[in-house]
Amino acid sequence: MSDTSRPVLCWRADTEGARLSSVYPYRYSRESRQIVSVHHDQNIIFTSLETKRITRQIIGFNDEIIDSVYLSPLATDRTDSHIALATNSSLIRVYDVATMDARLISGHSDIVLCLDVSADGRWLVSGSKDNTVRVWAKDATSGWRCIAIAEGHAESIGAVAMARKTSLHQGKFMFSASQDKTVKMWDLSVLSTDPAEYPREPIKLKSLTTMKIHEKDINGLDVSPNDGYLVSGSQDKSIKVFSIDFTESKRKSGSAATSNGGGFSGASGAIRLIGTCQGHRRGVWAVKFSPTDKVIASCGGDKVARIWSLDDFTCVKASRFAAFCGSSLRASS
Repeated sequence: MSDTSRPVLCWRADTEGARLSSVYPYRYSRESRQIVSVHHDQNIIFTSLETKRITRQIIGFNDEIIDSVYLSPLATDRTDSHIALATNSSLIRVYDVATMDARLISGHSDIVLCLDVSADGRWLVSGSKDNTVRVWAKDATSGWRCIAIAEGHAESIGAVAMARKTSLHQGKFMFSASQDKTVKMWDLSVLSTDPAEYPREPIKLKSLTTMKIHEKDINGLDVSPNDGYLVSGSQDKSIKVFSIDFTESKRKSGSAATSNGGGFSGASGAIRLIGTCQGHRRGVWAVKFSPTDKVIASCGGDKVARIWSLDDFTCVKASRFAAFCGSSLRASS
């Protein structure tokens, strides 16, 4: 084993993108033919000299964790083998739960604020301060890459939510919400669920509908387990429930998907307000449908968790958590 402690400056090129990085101590193992490098951003990277690819990465510092989701990128069933973190950075961190091996996914040009995952755990969706939403997928050879981009919001993306039903087209639509106080519905049925058919370049997604739904920033979104309803939570202290109407794209005979979503036709979508929940005394940070009951959970800046009935949109239970030192930012079902 040989080593050096002299700093060097190098390009770090891998499947998640190339970045300029200062490397301080690094070691070379003759036995495994790997270089182990320690970087200025407190990452330890194992690189094979034979394949020139990263074999393992240990991230030493995550900063503030803004959002997280479990993933099952290559599994045939939902095994939750990986976890993705948004950490006050433009890079998304994806960890293998068993080994804590990590990868950094680059693509956004500003801080990633929110994450969501497709029904089967294979697709990762991220929203950023760069006003865009990206859909990420992993295949066995090239690692994580962006397969679709949604552009159109005027301000930062504060929340994203994908369709929840598992089906042949499991990622058939998604929603994004922004500081511009609007929600947009996007057609995902133009994307194949087969990794062999992922586009070489990211597809530009089509917005099916845009609606201003709140008076202040929208912090939370969720889609119901049957894909029939959307719920939103806002800094204006309100929670709103909408019905969803969606018709998926159909591939034209003899056509293939293109980078602008061509080769498909017939997609349509709309939402309709059916109820409003009022009761939080400060901004609502998170909303979540129950997977089994006709209720919604919410939490926010007043440090109160509330349960709301979908029958009449009234609060059926409220619990204040004295242990909270600040606002509760996320809810889970």
